[in-house]
Amino acid sequence: MDLLKTVFGIVVSSRKSNVCIMVNGQKVNDYAISNDMVGFNQLLGDLKQVTKP
Repeated sequence: MDLLKTVFGIVVSSRKSNVCIMVNGQKVNDYAISNDMVGFNQLLGDLKQVTKP
């Protein structure tokens, strides 16, 4: 069974956050989100997609 190693980093500032998502050492996404429910829901949706087998 292959195991996925998922790592994500978030740099938070007052108006936005920069997000980087890596799977098995490869960057799969790198973007900025707004610090509100719209941005947080975008991040949550992306993280759910990355962790699906």
